[in-house]
Amino acid sequence: MQAVVMAGGFGTRLRPLTANIPKPMTPLLNKPIIEHIIELLKFHKITDLILILYHQAEVISDYFKDGRKFGVKIQYVKPDADYGTAGAVYYGYENITGRFIIISGDVVTDFNLSHAIEFHTKKKSAATIVLTRSKNPLQFGIVLTDKEGKITKFFEKPSWSEVFSDTINTGIYVLEKEALGLVPKARGSKSDCDFSKDLFPYLLRNKLPLYGSIESGYWRDIGSLEDYINTNLEALKKKVDLPLVKGSVKNGNAIAPLSKISRSAKITNSVIGAKCKIGPKVIIKDSVIWNYADIEEETKINYDVLCNNVRIRAHSKIEQNVFIGDNTSIGNNVTIRKDVKIWPRKSVDSNSILTKNLIWEERWKDAIFIDSRITGLANIEITPEFGAKLGMAYGVFAGLGSKILVSRDIDNISLMIKGAITSGLLSSGVTVLDFQTMPIPILRHELKKEKSAGGVFVRKSPFDASKCDLIFFDSKGKDLSSTKTKSIERLVISQDARPIPFDKIGNITFPERTYESYREHFLANLDKELINKRKFKIAINFSHGITSTILPNIIGEFNIELVTLDSHLDASKQTRSPEEFKFALQQLSYIVTSLKYDAGFLIDAGGEKIFLVDGSGKILSYDRFLSLVVSLYLSLYPKTKKIAVPIQASSEIDITAKKYFTEIIRVKDSHFAIMNATDDPEVELAGGTKGGVIFPSFLFATDGMFSIMKILELASKSRKSLSEIEKKTPRLHMAKNNIFCAKDQKGKIMRKLVEKSGGKSRQLIDGIKIFFDDYKWVLCIPDSERELFHVNAEAKTQKAANELVREYSNKIKKYHDNL
Repeated sequence: MQAVVMAGGFGTRLRPLTANIPKPMTPLLNKPIIEHIIELLKFHKITDLILILYHQAEVISDYFKDGRKFGVKIQYVKPDADYGTAGAVYYGYENITGRFIIISGDVVTDFNLSHAIEFHTKKKSAATIVLTRSKNPLQFGIVLTDKEGKITKFFEKPSWSEVFSDTINTGIYVLEKEALGLVPKARGSKSDCDFSKDLFPYLLRNKLPLYGSIESGYWRDIGSLEDYINTNLEALKKKVDLPLVKGSVKNGNAIAPLSKISRSAKITNSVIGAKCKIGPKVIIKDSVIWNYADIEEETKINYDVLCNNVRIRAHSKIEQNVFIGDNTSIGNNVTIRKDVKIWPRKSVDSNSILTKNLIWEERWKDAIFIDSRITGLANIEITPEFGAKLGMAYGVFAGLGSKILVSRDIDNISLMIKGAITSGLLSSGVTVLDFQTMPIPILRHELKKEKSAGGVFVRKSPFDASKCDLIFFDSKGKDLSSTKTKSIERLVISQDARPIPFDKIGNITFPERTYESYREHFLANLDKELINKRKFKIAINFSHGITSTILPNIIGEFNIELVTLDSHLDASKQTRSPEEFKFALQQLSYIVTSLKYDAGFLIDAGGEKIFLVDGSGKILSYDRFLSLVVSLYLSLYPKTKKIAVPIQASSEIDITAKKYFTEIIRVKDSHFAIMNATDDPEVELAGGTKGGVIFPSFLFATDGMFSIMKILELASKSRKSLSEIEKKTPRLHMAKNNIFCAKDQKGKIMRKLVEKSGGKSRQLIDGIKIFFDDYKWVLCIPDSERELFHVNAEAKTQKAANELVREYSNKIKKYHDNL
């Protein structure tokens, strides 16, 4: 005999538990509910299964595959639309061979299915509904039967005035295939057909045999979050007799393998998933913890559910009836009040008291902006609604009648969010100049010459494909200052920004000749004749970004042989993992050496940063790259007065600068700080952060396209290859490490480092940089976003740099742990 398992439910009422999985895959005692149903069917010798899928179908099919591992045979049917319960089963009509049983994949029951099948056979019924008694029948369909069990009347989702019985429809049916074949007639002209609303009433009207078999035992339709947690707790108490439940409960708890639980932790009547870490003196009571949870010391959890990969820092308290979604991080000393729901991938800062739900479009952060940028999950945190609200706030800040320039990368999310921001800007009475798809450097160039109030660039995050970046610029094209971003932030949070009257709504224009203007400025700042004399052969990896449509045309003006890589526009490939980035550089190195080219460059998708492979195929780190550029530049312009670099740039630069009596200006590790340093007219060169170079005579910001050509010009003038220049550049050795640090511990650690370094030479520009002898230093700098401390060190030998990083990493850990 076959069974059809209904497994297409959305599970909307179980969110956030079902945000990333379909309802049948929610775990009961560490196994998906649907797996318990399959085991129940197998117990009753029913092993030929058809699973009806719809929502997040692949999650179920990837888990069970063909069913062999679970001792059953599984076929999958996925309707292409919502055809109703009976319509969905009818969609798989050809897969059904005869009499079959239908059961929901998201109920929990230990009913005697064999008894129901025998009842159906004995009555020679066309369809049999499995019934049971319920103390609260309001939320279920009520069924009236005669003494023989023949169904006489249905009441689907009755009111109290219609509760004529406590006998309810469990959603478990035994059907003959011929009864299912009546679906087209039962639904009539409709596209959908439901068992209780259409097919069974049709059987009644046509006097076809329809019976109800009343079964005793455990049955619960998990229709709410409360149902979910209570079902798990009842299973712990062995109130449900299921094959998979037997043996999984010990000492009142169900604890999956590979979980590490401190001896001083106290766990009572709870479920603990696989590979969880439960710290000292943690108290967990009447709760369900899914897989990979990390719960630190002295945290209290009572009657709650934690989904996969939830991290809760020390001394936190989770009150009753709290449901926390996947991949959520809770800080130290957090209190979450009762009845709160937290959607996946949220972050709750330390020392917070959370009293409201955190749903998809909400964030629980100290600030919206990080420097001049807003980063969030695309279409979850950064939504069209948020974009419109933000655009309106920026427009109110800019002022009625002002101009704002907008642009984006080639990604569709960027297109959508830019449109939303534009709508908000227009509603505040701002004129929008839409430059459509354009690299950041060219947008800065346009802001520099336009009389505007500022600009916005929207892009897919280069570091995380699921995230979106919104970058804000001032009227000169520089990154927006923190003073201005805080003003915009206040308008967003307070919602004081309001639309203006309809007759003052702003206009939108699409400027022309943008690239021609940029190209003219670009060529005017290069010595074309000098570059042409060298007849360079280069390769460029364009990272699938928009610069691939611009720079090759400019290079066409020069006597340069060019090979392009990753030059076709592809939004899905603009974000690279560390492994993909490394492979792209290795591929570039191979091409340079194979073709005996002069150099290879990788330019990021945004067009700002570049990475260099010299003629020998050597891949230069961004620290070494900056040292090379400074060495090359000063060898040609020895009278340069000042060069600006980030605080963590190599002292190789200082060694070179000392030779030419050039002053090195150290600034914070931010693009904003580097740009501001170029306001000094004596600064002729600036090293951007992590791969950027600024030539202030061309632009006050990093422009990867111009940097490539300017470096070729400098190499031409030096009459040396880049590999020769690299070999002659002074060399030191650097080591780096990242160490965990809770956000609320960063200030204490910085204080300790300052106190303990008293008397030593140091810089307090960005973090604390402590100097020793012979260009030996260590920089300890807290991450502005993540719970990390960065420890960088440099010395004349790699061993000395490694030892310095190890020493200060240990210090930070000691200060953090109060040892």
